[in-house]
Amino acid sequence: MMNREYIPKSPLGIAIIYILVSSGWILFSDSIIEKLFNDIKIITTLSIAKGWFFILCTGWLLYRLIGQSQKTLMTQNIALEVLGEERLASEEELRQQLDELLSREEEIHRKNLVLVSLNETALGLMNRLNSSELLRDIVVSAAKLINTPHGYVCLMDEEQGVCRRLIGTGAYEGETGRLDKLTDGLAGEVYRIGEIKMVDDYSTWEKRFTDPYFDKMHCTVQVPFKSEGKVFGTLGLSFDDPERKFTASELELLTRFAELASIALDNANLFTTYKNELIERRQAQKALQISQANYRAIFDAASDGIIVHDAVTGEIIDSNQKVEELYGCSREDMASRGLDGLGNHQVPFSANDALEWIRRSAAGKSQLFEWMIERKSGEKIWVEINLKNAEIAGRQCILAVIRDIRRRKRREIELHKIQSNNQALINAIPDNMFLIRCDGIVTDCKINSSQLYYLRSEDIIGKSVSQVFQANLAEQAMEAIVAAITRGKLQIYEFQMTKEQCQYYFEARIVPSGEEEVLAIIRDVTDRRQIEEKLAYLSHHDAMTGLYNRAYFEEEMRRIGALRNVAAGIIICDLDGLKLVNDTLGHSMGDEVLKAVAAILKKAFRPKDLIARIGGDEFSILLPSNSRSAFKIACSRIHTLIEEYNRNRPIVPLSLSIGFAVTKDNPTDMNALFKEADNYMYREKLQRHQSNKHTIVKALMNALETRDFITDGHGERMKEFMVSLATAAGLPNQRLADLCLFAQYHDLGKVGISDEILFKPYPLTTKEFSIMKQHSEIGYRIAQATPELEPISDWILKHHERWDGRGYPLGIQGDEIPVECRILSIADSYDAMTNDRPQRKAMSSEAAIDELRKCAGSQFDPNLVNLFIQILI
Repeated sequence: MMNREYIPKSPLGIAIIYILVSSGWILFSDSIIEKLFNDIKIITTLSIAKGWFFILCTGWLLYRLIGQSQKTLMTQNIALEVLGEERLASEEELRQQLDELLSREEEIHRKNLVLVSLNETALGLMNRLNSSELLRDIVVSAAKLINTPHGYVCLMDEEQGVCRRLIGTGAYEGETGRLDKLTDGLAGEVYRIGEIKMVDDYSTWEKRFTDPYFDKMHCTVQVPFKSEGKVFGTLGLSFDDPERKFTASELELLTRFAELASIALDNANLFTTYKNELIERRQAQKALQISQANYRAIFDAASDGIIVHDAVTGEIIDSNQKVEELYGCSREDMASRGLDGLGNHQVPFSANDALEWIRRSAAGKSQLFEWMIERKSGEKIWVEINLKNAEIAGRQCILAVIRDIRRRKRREIELHKIQSNNQALINAIPDNMFLIRCDGIVTDCKINSSQLYYLRSEDIIGKSVSQVFQANLAEQAMEAIVAAITRGKLQIYEFQMTKEQCQYYFEARIVPSGEEEVLAIIRDVTDRRQIEEKLAYLSHHDAMTGLYNRAYFEEEMRRIGALRNVAAGIIICDLDGLKLVNDTLGHSMGDEVLKAVAAILKKAFRPKDLIARIGGDEFSILLPSNSRSAFKIACSRIHTLIEEYNRNRPIVPLSLSIGFAVTKDNPTDMNALFKEADNYMYREKLQRHQSNKHTIVKALMNALETRDFITDGHGERMKEFMVSLATAAGLPNQRLADLCLFAQYHDLGKVGISDEILFKPYPLTTKEFSIMKQHSEIGYRIAQATPELEPISDWILKHHERWDGRGYPLGIQGDEIPVECRILSIADSYDAMTNDRPQRKAMSSEAAIDELRKCAGSQFDPNLVNLFIQILI
């Protein structure tokens, strides 16, 4: 390096100084001269001198600068030459050092590559946990490290005393699976000495294997795999090139590689062992989990609750899902509650009682008992508990199997109820019951029928049927018993017994009760037989009259019509005015009239003749004859009997319309014959229609007068009062005739009122008065059915209406009431007050007039009351 004294001053600095001094000289020298001298010549001379002086100074300065620069350049050149020589020497030295460094670097790089390769190989081997794959990777990696294709791995099997060649590459690839003695060959040598061994020329080695492919190998090495200082395998590598030898570094590299490979193989073996153990452990754990899951599934799926108790303390160890459902709380709650939560906290279902049951079971005796538990909700339920000993995980336990018996309890209650009901039913059934064995021995019985009074339970049980019943009944019973047992079906038969000259009927029902016993139910069916006979009778007879009914009559008509050459005739009778009688006197009176007609017809014909009631008011007689004269005589006989009846019973006279028809030609058309007779009957009915109604109404009025002494004379007085009042009120004369008829028949409806109400000597009850008020409507219907009374039928309906509207049956008031009804109301009230009644005595005329005045404007028309009082006064 050049010294600082050889470095020249900067020319730029000198130039700058020169410029500054020159600029100052030029700028200020003239001004100084002009101030010092005034003469222009002097000034000019000095200016020229100044210029030359500046030129001389400039030249001298350039000379000094150039000279200094040359001197500096020369010094620098010398220094540079010295420096160049020094640098050349240094560069040679540096070149030698660089070559040495490059050589070392190349060696380090090569070793680094080997180490990196070895490290990567080792890492790769360490990551290989599969033994087979690891062995192949060891051979391949080692062969790459020393650049040879020929290699193999042997593992030692000391138990069998062999060396097993597992993996081979190159010339050794076909030797996989070869077995040699543990001490033979190069591998056996390494196994004995425990160190790496190399053979320079294997083909000439005295201990070599004589296989052909070994003769091709020259330099060969075997490196041991060790674990805990013991050889368990070897790595063999060979060169087929006679000139190629293993170097010391390669042998060292293989030694290190083998150490790493040994570790990797140990790891792989450990991994395999651990893996197998882990697999076995996982399998065992999985099996345990499955077993536990199955146990828990079975445990929780059990239909009964299960609680595991400690056999000593009674502590709850476990419980299943059913227990949670039964108690209504979780396993944790059950465990925390302990024995206190098992019962209902009351003796005999307390915690102490529970522990006592557990101790009894722990003593070796299974316990089965019923227990009442209390759910979390407070509900108390019955369960059945079965305690059993069990050892679980070495711990002595008690299994409590808890079964919900609420349904069973309910069934027991229901069964008890059913049994009670059955017993009550058996007690209530009027039938006689016997339990009888197949050999006829009575094992139990219940006697209810009064007709079997001679049989007593204590005298029957243990005896045979033949000893209890008559021979014929016993034989019949045994046949039914055998049939019921052999066939397995219900046997039913009837028998009869005689008691006190009366015939009684029984029904026996024999049903199997087990394999060798029957239940015999004997029912008294006497009443049923009588009802059946009555029903059979009623199926062909009319219940009211006892005559045959229409169904039987038509059946006989069809039977006779199916026969040939049979003479027959039909009489049709229709009762006139039955509806009027029913409407006025009631249906009970109408029924009596129908019975009277039936009695007359029975009297008019022979018992064997077919007499039938074929409708509500129609009767028919079917006779085996076609003689018209005989039928005329029969009809005449009926009329005679009716006239005789009417003479003896004046209340409701009978009237029959009769028609008949007889067969003329064969075959017989009974329907046509019936229609012909019916037409003749209707002709007679039309001819007598009006007279029949008049006769009935007249009879009703006569009956009313006969049974009601009040009516006697009442009508005549009413006519007199009403005509007088009507005349005073200005009614025309042509209306007086109807008014007189109204006065006589206004109470016609009372024929439909019973004597108990009509002639009661005491005031009527509300119900009785309601019945009494119906006579207005009854009278209205009778008048409507009678032509001569029809004009006054409306007055008869309204004759009890009041002026203030509080009357009956319509509740009309004032001028809405016909004037005839208003007149009758005043006259009838006055006549009733002035004549005796069953309930009271008659009052004086003056008192009656006062009463009329009081009721004027409320019950009576006030104007008509004034007129009537004037007439009376």
